[in-house]
Amino acid sequence: GRTIEEATKRAQTNESKGYSYSYDMLGEAALTERDAQRYMKAYEEAIISIGKVADPSKSLRENPGISVKLSAIHPRYEENQRKRVLDEIPPR
Repeated sequence: GRTIEEATKRAQTNESKGYSYSYDMLGEAALTERDAQRYMKAYEEAIISIGKVADPSKSLRENPGISVKLSAIHPRYEENQRKRVLDEIPPR
């Protein structure tokens, strides 16, 4: 789907057959702090949407998940910025 809502709706048929999904937001890579904040907001909204379709009676494995790319939530996710990245990503 083009949006997380569209994707979770499309998944309903197969989920009723026992399939589970891990969602992935494609194309993101933060080049600036502004980019990182925008992607962080998009991830937060996606996690909320996934939470709405999750079934608390099912295990973690049986419920939908999301793949979060650290390079999307930090503009300097690179080895020579290790200390900065380790200081700044965990609070996010």
